[in-house]
Amino acid sequence: MNSLLNISLESLEHGPTLLKGALPGAVLDIEQEEGIRNVGDVCYDLTVTRTGAEVLITGSVEASMELECVRSGQFFSTIIRESAFLRDFPIEETGDSLDLTEEVREAVLLQLPNFPVSPEARSEDFTLPSLPSELTDDSGASPWKDLDNLKL
Repeated sequence: MNSLLNISLESLEHGPTLLKGALPGAVLDIEQEEGIRNVGDVCYDLTVTRTGAEVLITGSVEASMELECVRSGQFFSTIIRESAFLRDFPIEETGDSLDLTEEVREAVLLQLPNFPVSPEARSEDFTLPSLPSELTDDSGASPWKDLDNLKL
């Protein structure tokens, strides 16, 4: 992966550095994934601070994209956001500069839902298949029926 978001540790000598901008959506490397399309830029708003023997990065990252709803099968637009981005790196392991591209990529990918559901998808539109009658036969005695009638 190309290094697109580098920060020089020398620039941290004068205090925290604010990084605000966007990376192309291609850094996420999800073009071939089913159920995802039209990935927009990955926007970041980060503060990089040197704290003793570490570099601390805080802020937020987000990317707009379209996901396929698992209920309706229709694509819907959404923003995947990591609003509590927090990373730290020991200075002795970073060298002269620190590449944050992979960290930003990972933060967005970890926020992708496993089963995306469109806000417009209504649960009543989708019913589960019914169980066979032998599994739903309520004619026999059951201790659970008494609990259904319990009034507190």
